[in-house]
Amino acid sequence: MIGGSQMDLYGITISQEEFLFLLIAVLFWAAVIGGAGAALHAKARAWRSRTPEEALFQRFTAGKIDDDEYRHRLEALRAVMGS
Repeated sequence: MIGGSQMDLYGITISQEEFLFLLIAVLFWAAVIGGAGAALHAKARAWRSRTPEEALFQRFTAGKIDDDEYRHRLEALRAVMGS
């Protein structure tokens, strides 16, 4: 074995190099999973912060409602919101 001494980790003998590799691998995957979780959280937060008019416009642009329904609902929203 090149350099390094042996250590006992929960009854398994590994070298310091192997331990360092395991530590780096665990930290890498924790960063990947944490980063993905943070990105999903930010996206969900942005989704919740949309105004009702933005949500209505998105439904219109996605083709879920037609022009007449969009205008009718927009008028109703503005009447309720006092805009």
